[in-house]
Amino acid sequence: MSVAPDIARDFLGRLDAGAAPGTLDAIRRAGRERFAESGFPTRRSETWRYSDLKALIDARFAPGAAPDAATLGAVPSPYPAADRLVFVDGRLVTSQIGDLPDGAVIGSFAAWADRNRSDATALFDLDGGADRALVSLNAAFFTDGAAIVVPDGVALPRPVHVVHWNSGAASHLKSLIRLGKGASATVIETYVGSGAGWTNVAVTLDVGEAATLGRYVLQDEAETGFHTSSLAATIGRQARLDGFLLTIGARMARQDAELVLAGEGAHCGYSGAYLLHGGQEGAVRSLIRHAAPNGATREVFKGCLADRAHGVFQGKILVDPAAQKTDGYQLAKTILLGERAVMNAKPELEIYADDVKCSHGAAIGDLDETALFYLRSRGLPADQARSMLLEAFVMDAVNLVEDEAVRAWLAWSVARRLVEFGA
Repeated sequence: MSVAPDIARDFLGRLDAGAAPGTLDAIRRAGRERFAESGFPTRRSETWRYSDLKALIDARFAPGAAPDAATLGAVPSPYPAADRLVFVDGRLVTSQIGDLPDGAVIGSFAAWADRNRSDATALFDLDGGADRALVSLNAAFFTDGAAIVVPDGVALPRPVHVVHWNSGAASHLKSLIRLGKGASATVIETYVGSGAGWTNVAVTLDVGEAATLGRYVLQDEAETGFHTSSLAATIGRQARLDGFLLTIGARMARQDAELVLAGEGAHCGYSGAYLLHGGQEGAVRSLIRHAAPNGATREVFKGCLADRAHGVFQGKILVDPAAQKTDGYQLAKTILLGERAVMNAKPELEIYADDVKCSHGAAIGDLDETALFYLRSRGLPADQARSMLLEAFVMDAVNLVEDEAVRAWLAWSVARRLVEFGA
């Protein structure tokens, strides 16, 4: 079910006012047409059952003052010497890229799409009706994003840090990370900003045979803004994805992910944490499909919700008939720190193979009073004891990150956020 067409047309008109022409005109027209037909999804749709887009639909967006170079340069990174791309309101403003192996690309998606039009066109999947309305809007209005392409057998010599700053604009970003056979890369994405804007991201991951990708995302935008993300990933034979998402910013943040383990022996790590307070809302919806045998998934999300915060986890692991000997694990746990905090959790397993090892679970509750009493009895002040328990709870998910430097950076981000909670 979708929002009425007149609302969709009005929304398109508001976005048109700030739009700029770009590449892939046919895709842009198709995106507009699909959204005009479908409109926004409503809560009558199962995949949007717990998310309300009314505040986004009613919002007005206007770019603010651009940040100076010092502000952008001060955005923390787990790798200060990483190759770096910086986008402001959806446009590339600076890049610092060292020497790269032959055939490797780190740069603007818009520029890459101009050189590879047919290949770029294939990255836009506009099927799915209202449930994929944000993908249609992204296709219609994307300005730029990151393109990271690594050829067969190549390991990028340095991690890549992609910074996205939103000053209050409606910013639509399209990014591609593609690794050839036996390639490897580490990519960090940071979303920050100062205004009541909207960042709408569509990311395609293509992890080739025996390739290894670490992709780590920190969403720390202004708490007056909106963040929506759509991830489409394909993981090849004996390939490995290590992914993590830390959500601490935005008034409303929703992350949609569809990942396919397409080759035998593929490994998918897709985990995260959310630390929300005030009236923030954070939602994660994932579909991880095992389409080949001997694959493994590890999906763990941990959250802390204070005040009136609202969290959502809808995760499904789908095992095709051909995906024998799948090893799938999914867990979502949330601590409620406020009497009005709400968590909706819906973990799912859908299995069509008969030789698998799969489990899932969800738990929602208060801070463990017994553990808190134990720490207090050892002389720790109440605030310190509470902070230690919350940090240990969230770090169960963070510790799944395989990259040591990224793991330390995420731990620092978690500790900083808990201070803001008063923990």
